[in-house]
Amino acid sequence: MKRYWRLFRPHYAETRRLALPVIIAQVGQITVGMVDNMMIGHLGKTELAAAAFANTLFSLPLIFGMGFAMAITPLVGKAFGKKQYEHLHFLKYGAYTTNSLMGIILALTCLALYYAMPFMHQPESIIQQSQTFFNIISLSIIPLMLFLSGKQLAEGLSNTRLAMVVTLIANVMNILGNYILIFGKMGAPELGLYGAGWSTLIARVAMAVIMTAFIRNYKPLKTAAVKLSLYRILQTVKSIVKLGVPMGLHLFSEASAFIVAGIMIGWLSDTGLAAHQIVISLSTFGFMLYQGIGAGTTIRISQFSARQVPALIKQASQASFQIVIAMVVVISSAFLLLRNWLPQLFTNDAEVIALASKMIVVLVIFQLFDAIQIIYSSILRGMADATIPGILTIISYFGIAIPFSYWAAFKAGFGEIGIWLGFPIGLGVCALLFHFRLQRLNKKAVQIST
Repeated sequence: MKRYWRLFRPHYAETRRLALPVIIAQVGQITVGMVDNMMIGHLGKTELAAAAFANTLFSLPLIFGMGFAMAITPLVGKAFGKKQYEHLHFLKYGAYTTNSLMGIILALTCLALYYAMPFMHQPESIIQQSQTFFNIISLSIIPLMLFLSGKQLAEGLSNTRLAMVVTLIANVMNILGNYILIFGKMGAPELGLYGAGWSTLIARVAMAVIMTAFIRNYKPLKTAAVKLSLYRILQTVKSIVKLGVPMGLHLFSEASAFIVAGIMIGWLSDTGLAAHQIVISLSTFGFMLYQGIGAGTTIRISQFSARQVPALIKQASQASFQIVIAMVVVISSAFLLLRNWLPQLFTNDAEVIALASKMIVVLVIFQLFDAIQIIYSSILRGMADATIPGILTIISYFGIAIPFSYWAAFKAGFGEIGIWLGFPIGLGVCALLFHFRLQRLNKKAVQIST
């Protein structure tokens, strides 16, 4: 037992050191999202449903952009592990160039989604408010991509605290902005639902400005006497795109399964849509905690991969797996015990509370599979393996989870709960497929090292 502890203790400590700032930032961000929903929920059920629909659609380009930007971290981690400091210099310019272009593409995607909203068979009572709210938050996609450029650059260099500080500053701004603009405090107009949108936009612009100012003078990314080369910047852009597109599709596939589920629930009732939004907020809380461990895992695996040390890769992977399983036990137990009370934080509507408490039971079931596939995908991401995991994710969610959800809800008669039943199946299949992929890569790595 002592030998086991000595073997894994350094990995626990280092993963915790890298992951804790990410988790703090993620929890802060989710807390802001929950506060948003609580404030909007007290405006009324229609406003909460309108925000849920708009946020659901906005998540489509947002999640892809987040996944796309994640490609920067393993590239930076690999260069840092090999001490290729000049290459880090060009990765900085490549990251900002690539993410700026992607931000423009995603903004155009938001415009297309705006015009498509009336044709998505949602309740007529929410369409107009949803479109206006969606328009406001869509303006934040470009500054958010700029923020992610700096965040992923810093994390690749094992600095996860920078993004935490910037995110927490923006979170405070967002909460204050919500209070002032939603309810018309301190002489500001009472904007209701739209005030939450403007507050989000202002906070995200601040995130981009603060992060860019830090990165501009960040010493590890500044190399003396390096002449800028358009060719080398374009090469880094190419490498980011090559890795970023499948990573974006990977994260997008998982998130869009929940998004499509939200759209299908909207076909059934606005009560179901409101309950779905509440439980998704709780689910995201757990997801972001596991994602924090995953971020630390990706950083460590990318640097060990650069050094080509399979034994350390395996030990770091196992340590992350053990940490996240312990977290699942604690978080899922809390959700299960508090399932009848948690929905009351968001709404006073009895029907929404009753339905949300049932959805939480399904949430508890799929938390384990979700955590496992997050760690596996983080390990694969650290190995710069993206294309195959992206394909496996699409198969798991769009080939299995979504069809099963549709069948359970509309054919088997389970209604809104039936849609949620597809999640444990999709996540479980995805985790299993990632396990097989990781085993294959580890076997190849051992063969190469010997």
